[in-house]
Amino acid sequence: MTLKEAYKILGASKTDDDSEIKAKYKRLLFLYHPDSAPGKERNPEDDEKIRQVIEAYRKIRESEGKTFIEKYEFSWDAFENSKAFSERNIYVQFRIYDEALPLSKMARGRFIWDPDMEEFSLFSKSVLESCKEIMTDYQVAPDPDRVKNIFHLMMQEYVLPADAARKIGNKLRDDGEKEVFQFTGFISDEASNSRAAAINTDTPLNINLREDRAVAEEMVSGRILGNVSFDEDALYYVILPLLEDPEIEVSAAITGIDKIRCGKTRIHVAIALAIPRGLTDKPVVNGELIKGLLK
Repeated sequence: MTLKEAYKILGASKTDDDSEIKAKYKRLLFLYHPDSAPGKERNPEDDEKIRQVIEAYRKIRESEGKTFIEKYEFSWDAFENSKAFSERNIYVQFRIYDEALPLSKMARGRFIWDPDMEEFSLFSKSVLESCKEIMTDYQVAPDPDRVKNIFHLMMQEYVLPADAARKIGNKLRDDGEKEVFQFTGFISDEASNSRAAAINTDTPLNINLREDRAVAEEMVSGRILGNVSFDEDALYYVILPLLEDPEIEVSAAITGIDKIRCGKTRIHVAIALAIPRGLTDKPVVNGELIKGLLK
């Protein structure tokens, strides 16, 4: 097998970093593993495909001067929060070309969300399922407010914010003992509409956490511009906890201003988080709070 063939088998390229190549390798192993679709008739060719995937990954690793010692085992190797309130299912959505296959249940446990391996939409689906399961077990009514509150508490138990930020953020630079990652958001409310004319791009901002919302204010004048929203739901569980961490330096600026329908204005914001290299997340444990909502 040539190196070119190895990249083609994994659907990877030389511009992919180690985590991207490993994620593609793992997904292909899961796709061809007999447990990926229980009850489905096994294709004899799948074993040969697994062998090719392993050999391709070995070839790429060795081309980078790295030793390949990983044995093929079908397991979900994400970190587990052993004190999380409940287990959850791990789902993977396989695709053949542009066709989405039925969801595959790959594992069950108290696994932390790994952005390299698990789509956020499937992660949140699994947590919502787990939330409803425990409400059934505790025989409590699944009213919307209770479901929402328990769901958010459970989501916090499965996310390591700093680790996730390093994986999904746009890395800007190394800054001594810190790595700086950028995330994008926007402000779109009545307050921003009335003040947009007096706002310029590159205006520096302070971003503060207030009542579980990221609030933007002009650094010089102190004027509050509004709440920062994110296009990606995952960022609410990643950025908001990091805003509370005193070890993380936060900076932000306005990057653009758009007029949208009904005369409202959308202010685009870039948020930079300087995360210490040695910073490790402590898993959240919300068991007592969840139990309180189940009474």
